[in-house]
Amino acid sequence: MQPGGRYVLALSGGCDSLCLLFLLQALRESEGIEFCALHVNHGLRAEAAADEAFCVSRCAALGIPLMVYREPVAREAERRGLGTEECGRLLRYERLSQAARLFRADGILTAHHRDDQAETLLFQLFRGSGLPGLKGMSPLSQTPQGVPLIRPLLGISRAELESCLKELGESWQEDISNQDISYSRNYIRQQLLPATEEHFPWARARIASAAAHLEEAHRYMEEQARLWLAEYRQGHVLPLPAFRNTPPALRFYIWRGFLEDSGLKDLGESHYQALKALPDAASGTRLQLPGKRCLWREQESIRLLGADLTQEGPDTPPAFTLRTFPWQEGLKIPDTPYTKWMDYDIIKDGLCLRHRQEGDYYYINPEQKKSLARFMVDEKIPLGLRDRIWVLAQGAHVLWIVGRRISYKARIGAGTKTVAEIQLFPEGEIE
Repeated sequence: MQPGGRYVLALSGGCDSLCLLFLLQALRESEGIEFCALHVNHGLRAEAAADEAFCVSRCAALGIPLMVYREPVAREAERRGLGTEECGRLLRYERLSQAARLFRADGILTAHHRDDQAETLLFQLFRGSGLPGLKGMSPLSQTPQGVPLIRPLLGISRAELESCLKELGESWQEDISNQDISYSRNYIRQQLLPATEEHFPWARARIASAAAHLEEAHRYMEEQARLWLAEYRQGHVLPLPAFRNTPPALRFYIWRGFLEDSGLKDLGESHYQALKALPDAASGTRLQLPGKRCLWREQESIRLLGADLTQEGPDTPPAFTLRTFPWQEGLKIPDTPYTKWMDYDIIKDGLCLRHRQEGDYYYINPEQKKSLARFMVDEKIPLGLRDRIWVLAQGAHVLWIVGRRISYKARIGAGTKTVAEIQLFPEGEIE
């Protein structure tokens, strides 16, 4: 937090968020911090109305602006196909992010503390998480909506927060659902950690400290992956030779950065297990991903494409112009991907700009044909691109493989009298 900053506080009425409320009240006077509070009533517990009333009363007494949202979490969870706990969490962040924008806040403050951090690490450990999960909660992160999320109490224990409120003579709301050990986190909090502390009294502090070390390792791996992607990534393509030369531990972060940069987040363990196997899969293997995306294993690369590969390129042929002029010796023939000079008398009839078809061929010398299919194999054109490349053809005779080469018989030659200059304007360059 910065002097003079503006923040939105997530206020539940519990010990931790109430303690942060009083801390912010003190900073408001000493550091010029401005803040408002937000309470979300999920309507899932009998005590929800009392929690809301408590937050309203405390904020009114302190002169702190409070926003209250009442969310039908159970109904929304069913609509979204989520569990009520997960849906409630997402709705809270949606409302907090919305409030932060309305308040023009520099960030959102939550009251997660050291005990929460220890519980999170153990919970992720039992789920088999990697570094991104085992690092626990970051002191500074973002909501799913991209608003800065600050956790200033991560280094403070729950006992210290309770002691602080008791010294102030303040009470707080207790969530009785936290006693239900059928929930994994509650079991860790109520059963596992207390039993562990009988033998290891500083267990919570040590576990939280381990989370901080893992956070450092996680950030380092993220940075290494960013550097690798900056050097080797080619748009939506990962080159396999360079990828195979990376340490296995870094590959997960490369995948994560590559896909998150393309808008794919929160992939599950099953997806990452499939990603591990993709570099060794046969060329042409397709891995389906959320968001109507997929990955294609090509000969020497892996390409991210849309789910329907036949529609990855534009359906409408790109615009092109054709102009003619007399051929004169000494004219310099352009050598650019999308402008070609051809013999007009050879190509003037039956031109068609289209994608490849069975039986297509072009001439590699005056007498020898070569199939377009063979050309694409020899040139190692990725499978996912072959149906997207435009060709200018007369029947099955391909005069121009756009962006690549022209047929020998269409070239300017000794008998050329008239030049046909064809310039094509693609929506995006063909690799």
